Amino acid sequence: MIARLVAVAGLAAAPVARADAPRPAPPPAAAPASEPPDSAAEEAGDATLDSTANRTGMTFAVALGGSLVAGFGIEDSVGRGGAVSLRLGRVATPRTVITFELDGSAVLHKQAMGTPTETNSNIDVLAGAQYYVGPSLWLRAGAGIGVYEARGVLLDTGKPGDRTTVGPAALGALGIDVARFKWAVLDIEVGTSVMINSGLLFGSSLKLGLAFD
Repeated sequence: MIARLVAVAGLAAAPVARADAPRPAPPPAAAPASEPPDSAAEEAGDATLDSTANRTGMTFAVALGGSLVAGFGIEDSVGRGGAVSLRLGRVATPRTVITFELDGSAVLHKQAMGTPTETNSNIDVLAGAQYYVGPSLWLRAGAGIGVYEARGVLLDTGKPGDRTTVGPAALGALGIDVARFKWAVLDIEVGTSVMINSGLLFGSSLKLGLAFD
């Protein structure tokens, strides 16, 4: 009997939960996971021909080096000499530059022992694009028209003379940017050109270039 009285007294002393008592606030909801950036939105700016990379707007490049020319169809068209390339470009995307190029070479040759040294020149006017495979490695291709002036070559008459030919031309190049100084880039490039005239004229070059972007 005494045990029951003690139990009843304990229940009476225990606090009673009130219906109007404030309830504990629920834990804050977890913040939604951030969505990955929309790649389509990032590429949308490319359509405006503007880039957020180091290369922006218009570009200009000049390259100088050595060349080797070999012709098939015109006698005495093999020689070694110098090469120059002038390029004007417009940045299209962070990786692509539309280019307009003047590529020329002048090589020396002799028809035979005891004859004077002559100079053959090859000039190509090309339009194309330069694509950056990586941050520094790029490929360039172009097509257009070429003019080849051969001097002191053996003509169809069997006598030496001068000959000028005009025909479609194409060029491919591989280059790497080796150093950047603010808006100027130093690069090394190798290129090969081909021109169709009365035969085929091939030119290869190794150049050191400086681009301004």
